[in-house]
Amino acid sequence: MATTTNYGWTTPDDTALVKDGAAAIRTLGTSIDTTTFNNASAAIAKTIVDAKGDIIAATAADTVARLAVGANDTVLTADSTTATGLKWGVAGGGKLKQFVSATSSTYFSTTSSTYVDVTNMTATITPTASTSKIWIFCQSADSYIPYTPGGIEYRFLKGSTVIQTFYYAQVRASVDEFRGWFGYYLDSPATTSATTYKLQMKNNSTGGPTYWNYNSGQASFILAEIGA
Repeated sequence: MATTTNYGWTTPDDTALVKDGAAAIRTLGTSIDTTTFNNASAAIAKTIVDAKGDIIAATAADTVARLAVGANDTVLTADSTTATGLKWGVAGGGKLKQFVSATSSTYFSTTSSTYVDVTNMTATITPTASTSKIWIFCQSADSYIPYTPGGIEYRFLKGSTVIQTFYYAQVRASVDEFRGWFGYYLDSPATTSATTYKLQMKNNSTGGPTYWNYNSGQASFILAEIGA
């Protein structure tokens, strides 16, 4: 008997008698029915996915499952600890995700021996991922310390929590000092909620007020989110 090219189904020969036609058709029909049934049983049902962006992934040999679409701006990465060996995560470590800044072109002075907020040196950032870090950078054109012995102390706060302190002492006796200042700190807020950072200072000099941004230059307070 002749057979088909791909599946090898049995078909009548060109010389087959007409009386054998019915049997030949039944044989061919049975072969088609069996092949179609087996292929359908082995097929992946479309009902396995139920949302835009879902993908099908293997959980073991000859076994598949749905992996739900990830959050916006996440990427698919390998992870042997998950059922599918895959997971959605934040793209690329070290990526700069956003900047927030505050600026000032006026001076700020204080005689307070306890910490006070520096005007305009406050900024709020909302991290896009709880694993992100926040790089804090602050600078002023110059600070002023009167000639009596003393200095200035600066510190960064996250909310009401002190996260970094800077000591800025007078180094020359009987001379007013004017020096530029900058400070930086890398924080791990572990949140996706809005987080406020600010600069505070206090006066450690007995000769009068100390100044931040004394000559009213361009001072800035910058927050940068860095992806984990």
